[in-house]
Amino acid sequence: MAEYLRKAKNHLILASTLFFTIGFADDHWVYEEGRHYKKLGLAEKVIAEDNRIEILEVFAYSCNHCFNFEPYLDQLDGSKADYIDVVKMPVIFNDAYKMHARIYYTAESLGNLDVMHTEVFRAMHLDRKTLMEEDEIFALFEKHGVTRQEFQSRFRSFTVESKINRAQRLTRKYKIRSTPSMIVNGKYIASGPGTRTFEDMIAVSKQLAEMEYQASNQNNY
Repeated sequence: MAEYLRKAKNHLILASTLFFTIGFADDHWVYEEGRHYKKLGLAEKVIAEDNRIEILEVFAYSCNHCFNFEPYLDQLDGSKADYIDVVKMPVIFNDAYKMHARIYYTAESLGNLDVMHTEVFRAMHLDRKTLMEEDEIFALFEKHGVTRQEFQSRFRSFTVESKINRAQRLTRKYKIRSTPSMIVNGKYIASGPGTRTFEDMIAVSKQLAEMEYQASNQNNY
């Protein structure tokens, strides 16, 4: 009798384990399409090697929410899966946004984006600068050792113009209406009635990245 009860108990434990495992697998995705994220109608083909997944933050230097979102992006960078690349793109709604996008891509071209990105945010939100005049923008770069010749050679260069044009095209294609916005692999936007906080945006983006990673691995078999 004791042996029978022991075996029955083991079977019950095994059955319970299988039940919860299957239940977890079925309910693995916490966030739902339509409520927490949307599938983009015109997906952008993101070319990535080695099954890497892109999380793109669409931002604006003039956006106070984007300025406050920066620490959350830093946390994402520190906690993301190894297969995720976090990248940024300045939104372009009009000529003012285009000027600020030019600042971003000029800094990227000069190789000092890490420093200048924070500097531009601080200049606009703490020092109340508009950064719409070329001389004022150069003064910001000059503080970090960039000569006028270096600045002018990049500020209106073909490379910078090409990236501005791409950002303008993707702003329209992704139908960006507000910033910050998080686009995953050119297919999804972490936006919906259930995505209310910065923490939500990060969590939804991580789930979408995992979904894309799993899908890409399945396609390789």
